[in-house]
Order: sequence, then C-alpha cells, then structure tokens
Amino acid sequence: MRICVFQSSFEELQASVGDSQELCMNPGQHITQHEITHKTIHKETARAQIDEAVSEGHDFYLNLMWGTHDDSLAGVDAIRYFESLNLPAAGIQSSEREQSKQDFLATAKAAGQPRIPGTTEFPLFVKPASSYGSMFIDEHSLCQNEDELSSCIKKMNRQMRPVRVLRAQAVGNPDPDLYADTLEAAGRHSSDLVVQEFIGGEEYSVVVIAMGETPWPLNPQHAKYKQEDGKAPFLTLDLKFDEESCYELLNESDDPEFWQHLQETAVQAFTTNKMHTNYMGCDVDMRIGLDGKAYVIEVDPLPVFFYPIGSQLEDTDVQRSFPGSYRAVLNTYITNYFLKNPDRRGLNRDELDGQSESVFRNGNGQAMTIQEMSEIAMLRSYRGTLLDIGRRDGGIARLLQSIPQNEITTLTGVDISSEDTQTCQEDTSYAHAHNMKLEVYLSQMTEPVDHIICNLTVQYLPIEGLDFALARCFQLARKSITMVVSQKVLVSGSVRGPLNEIRESIKTFQIPSDWTIAPRDGSDGLEWLFSFERKLR
Repeated sequence: MRICVFQSSFEELQASVGDSQELCMNPGQHITQHEITHKTIHKETARAQIDEAVSEGHDFYLNLMWGTHDDSLAGVDAIRYFESLNLPAAGIQSSEREQSKQDFLATAKAAGQPRIPGTTEFPLFVKPASSYGSMFIDEHSLCQNEDELSSCIKKMNRQMRPVRVLRAQAVGNPDPDLYADTLEAAGRHSSDLVVQEFIGGEEYSVVVIAMGETPWPLNPQHAKYKQEDGKAPFLTLDLKFDEESCYELLNESDDPEFWQHLQETAVQAFTTNKMHTNYMGCDVDMRIGLDGKAYVIEVDPLPVFFYPIGSQLEDTDVQRSFPGSYRAVLNTYITNYFLKNPDRRGLNRDELDGQSESVFRNGNGQAMTIQEMSEIAMLRSYRGTLLDIGRRDGGIARLLQSIPQNEITTLTGVDISSEDTQTCQEDTSYAHAHNMKLEVYLSQMTEPVDHIICNLTVQYLPIEGLDFALARCFQLARKSITMVVSQKVLVSGSVRGPLNEIRESIKTFQIPSDWTIAPRDGSDGLEWLFSFERKLR
C-alpha cells in the first residue's frame, strides 16, 4: 500500500524543543511493509503541498500535523482542508486541534470519569489551555496563595498576548486586540487558562491504541526528569526536552494493582473523550495524588511518535507492549479506518466473502483434513475457553472436545458464512455463534479467552488486516493461538497474493516477549500451521 504521512515542520515552532531532525515523526524509518512517503508541511504553503501530495495518488494518508490556532505550525486549517478532500486517512482531526484542555476537563466532569484535579484548594497550578511542550510553564506556575496566583496570571497575560492576537486573527475575529483584552480581564476565569489544584505526586503516561472502538492500553511510563534544587517538581519546557529527561517503562510485577489503576484511568480518558474517532488513540498524562489515585491532567491525540530508535522520546512502550510493534500499529490505524468505512477499500468484499465456501475448503469438502486436525489436537491440552474463528463444519472443535485431557468450558464460534453460523447455532456444543467478519468480531471483543483457533480465515485479509488480527489475538488469548493457513494458492480476485506472502507476514510478526512459537514435530513441513503459546509464569 502507498501511504503518505503529513507532519508539521518542527522548524517553525515558537520555542526550541530539540533537534528537529531527531523529532521527525516518520513511520517509514521503522516499516518496510508499505511504500511510505513523508511530507513536512509548512503553514503558509500547506494547501499547495497537500494538493501536490494527493496528486501522487497514494492509497492511504496518515495526518500527524498538530498545530493549533495559537501556533505558527501547520495544523487546524491545513487539517480541515485535507479533511474536505474525503480521502482514506487516519490521524489528528481538526476538531481535536480546535479543542482545549478546558473542553476535556468539562467533558470529564460531566461524565464523572476519569478523575481530574479540583479548582478551589491551594496550591493551584496555572497553565495555558492550548499549548505544547509545557509552553509558558515555569517555577511561578505553582501558586500557594491568592497573591502568587494574581502575580502568575499577570505574567501569563503578558506572555500570552501575542498568542491570543494570533489566535484571534486565525479565527477571523474583527478586533484581535479587544479579544486579548477581554481574556486578560477575565483573570483566572479566562477560557484559555487552566487553573486547577496541583497534584503533587509523580507523573505518569499511558498510551491507549484504538482497536476499532475498543481501547488497548500500553505499558505505563514514569516521567523522569532532572531535579533542580529549589525548583518545583513538575515539567517546564526546558526540563521536558533536557537530555536527562525521559520516560521510564514500569514493570507490572513491581506493583500489579498500581499498573492496572494507571491503565484503567487511561482507558476512562480514552472512552470519555471518544479517542477512537481519529482511528489512532491517545496519550494520557496523569499525576498521583496524596490519596494514591491517578488524576488525568491532559489527553494528547497523538499516541505514537514514530521517532528514531534511540532518540530521547522513542516509543519504547510500543516496542514492548503492542504485539507487532510499529508495523502493527500503523496497520491497526489503517484497519480502524476501513472497519468504519468498508466501502472505501476499493475491493468487492461481498463477492470475496461469498467465495468462502468454495475457495478455502480442501478437496473432500471439509475445512481441514483429519490429518490436519490431528496435528492441531496434538499441539497441547486445551483447557478453558476456546474461540473457534472460521468454524466451517466444526470438525476441529468436536475433535478437541472428544479428547479426555481437554476441558473446554465455553466454546464460541465465529464465521463469515451465514450457513456455517446457522449450523453452529444448532450445534449444542457451542455456547455462542456469531456471523461476522474476523476483523470486525475481534475489534468488538473485550473479554479474553484461553485459546484461539483461527481456521482458514486470514487469507481473506489484506496485509494490514492480518496484522490487526494477529495483534488482537495476542491481546485477547491467555494461553494459545493457532492459525491454519490454506495449503492452496488463492484464486484470482482475492485480496491477497501467493500464500508465501501470508506466511512471511505471520513469521515476521513481532510476538510479545511473554509468548513463544510452540515447538512441534516436523515443523519444517507444516507450513500451513502457526502455533503460539504464552510462556509459563
């Protein structure tokens, strides 16, 4: 797939945030599966640059432009123009860039989650409602009393006046100076300031990736930054990009309950702010209060930076805790879009789906031969819940249930064929039967299962859908994943090519560190079978 990535030019930032080359958000430096073109967009020439990129005929676009009305960066206006072209894309939305921290706080307060700081008790913290990289935050932002608060706001008014005038001009306000005067007169109640109780504990971050509309939280991170004597314990612009500052991954085993609390809080922020709508997800920043609870202080619509490996802000959480790493993240973004817009893929999926009965069955009319089913049955003992995807005639499930050492407690069947789903519903051994496409079902699934068997279904998926399905299986399976790939080359008209492409994609998929490829006899000859097991803890 030919993918075009848009990014704002870091060279146009009003403040220095480090080496602009190091901060290049380019998936192409991590992924060879697609042909990726990277475009650095400038605010003054954004429309012409976007038109030129579109004329090149890309299949998909990823928008990482993030400027607001306050910035000299390509952002809101450029994004809105690109959105008007109605092309297949994922990324930051113009509506998100027009919102401020105040909008999120109001939404969270109305929803009752996630937990956010109050606004009445000192010490209070003052920051802009729309800015980047801790802009305008310094040691005076933390206020212990009314005098300090009044002094801080006066200072902020002086610093922010040029930004307020710029914003007024950007939105077409007829009197930018009057607009700025009005905000200054509002004091602590200005709509572009956030004044909230300071949460004095450590700062943490959790990225949440959208899997369809379902959130998947990554490994929590701890903000580590240089401690300066006499300075307040929070990030300023200088500290955030200081070479000693970084985000340190937490180990779940150190405090499982705290780990889960951070992830649950991040998921609440994702859900409340509807972060699935950008087809990517979000990054949730939190601080820990004296009560030991996490308070959300910001939700950033850019979850993955795609910075170079080894750079200060590289996505170590993606590399550790998202199955398939960068490749699967990008393919998940693409799949999220097409899950919501199936008619935009440019393929006759209904016709392809109708071939499921005739194309992928072996010559004897069964979904798998007896020998093939026996190979799967001999891999391991199957105890607990089992998800049977691409159920077909149900032969493998019946075989597994007939083996004494297996104890399958709940059997769920999923198939794209309405005929097979009906027979599945009539089969009393199945507790649940669903007539759905593989990727659609996995995107809506929230409860984990012990075992997943994916029977002759991945051939239907485009390369990005295959990675999405693999990632989702590793996220949902507790014990094992078994994937059966047809031994036949697909017929003309399918979305995939020769089977070696499918096999190679599965072989090169970066499996999680707590999983392993299951050993089996004669594995060199079983190219149709992929089996994974979670390591014993």
